[in-house]
Amino acid sequence: MIKLQALRQHLLNAVPDLKRGPEKLLTFVQDGGIAFARGQHLSHEYRVDAQIIVTDYRCSLDTLMIPLLQWLSRYQPDLDPDEAVRLEAEILSNNAWDLALTVRLTERVIALVDCDAGTISAEHRMPAYPIEACPALSWSLNVKGPGDADYQPASQWESPNDG
Repeated sequence: MIKLQALRQHLLNAVPDLKRGPEKLLTFVQDGGIAFARGQHLSHEYRVDAQIIVTDYRCSLDTLMIPLLQWLSRYQPDLDPDEAVRLEAEILSNNAWDLALTVRLTERVIALVDCDAGTISAEHRMPAYPIEACPALSWSLNVKGPGDADYQPASQWESPNDG
């Protein structure tokens, strides 16, 4: 799944805790299926529940969630906002936890059949949808917790790109 690989790379680039320890990020396809039409037409769509596991996470949840939501807004904008991301957590200590995020991803594959040549050409599609009319390419996340006087810098990353 090209989308899951792209999402994984975006999180590794955007989340400071994962930049320092990429081995903390595990990705799986938990459940899925393939939608297709019968016949000679071989185009199809992968539909999977991608599970993103982050172990021993020691940062604000926002430093993970905001880059994730930004990526989803660009590459999977058709998700139901109320059901887009499911979250589970195990508290390891006062400053560390294991997180499990589940996200539904779809990936379209166009398969063109040429019967005369005996070839099938498959192309994975990952269209990027504009998030909004915002020209920024680099982002800084500042977080203010309860009781904090000011925002504190938490993360920096580049906008998700086309793959």
